[in-house]
Amino acid sequence: MVLATPAGAQEDAKPKAPGADEVARRVQQFYAQTADYQASFTQTYHDLAAGAKKVNTGSVYFKKPGKMRWDYMKEEGTRDKLYVSDGSSFWVYEYDFKQVFKQCLKDSQLPTSLSFLMGTGDLLKEFNVEFTKKSTDAQPEIKLTPKEATPKYKELRFTLDPATFQVMRTVIYDPYGNMNEILFAKVRVNKNLPDKGFEFKVPKGARVLNPQQKCP
Repeated sequence: MVLATPAGAQEDAKPKAPGADEVARRVQQFYAQTADYQASFTQTYHDLAAGAKKVNTGSVYFKKPGKMRWDYMKEEGTRDKLYVSDGSSFWVYEYDFKQVFKQCLKDSQLPTSLSFLMGTGDLLKEFNVEFTKKSTDAQPEIKLTPKEATPKYKELRFTLDPATFQVMRTVIYDPYGNMNEILFAKVRVNKNLPDKGFEFKVPKGARVLNPQQKCP
């Protein structure tokens, strides 16, 4: 005997797509299991007022707890800038000008917005999360709005790999509407990156612009 299937039962049996909060949890879970991370990147900064954009490329490395390194390259393949943190201090070195600028990690926009990559952020605790209008099951995209207002940015967006929930694209909107977009490619995780890659020594002859900066 063949029993009739109630109308709508087949649809009810389909697994429901995860909600925005659940997607954020899966993003968090992926990076909770990631001890270190490396990728190539393309960064595009859109200046709303000037109607201009600037494109940079290079390589990025993260290692828990709190270590990171961004190597910016010029189009001709020479070094442009280096951003590096040992987990406390955040150094910026400009090769052409041979000058160094030091910040405390907590005061820098970039690591704040990507702190979960370094094992120090909690997406659901720090942000309200929702899907963007462009989000699909094949390419989820979430919008993160800080629960506490910050002068560093007003909104983040993450485009995700639907299989792993790792972040493949980030967009940071600052309070003036400028957009800082980063695309990640050739991602590799848990390759036991050496700590020495996150250490910084002021190059000989370089000028430190703020030598009195102290970080906890």
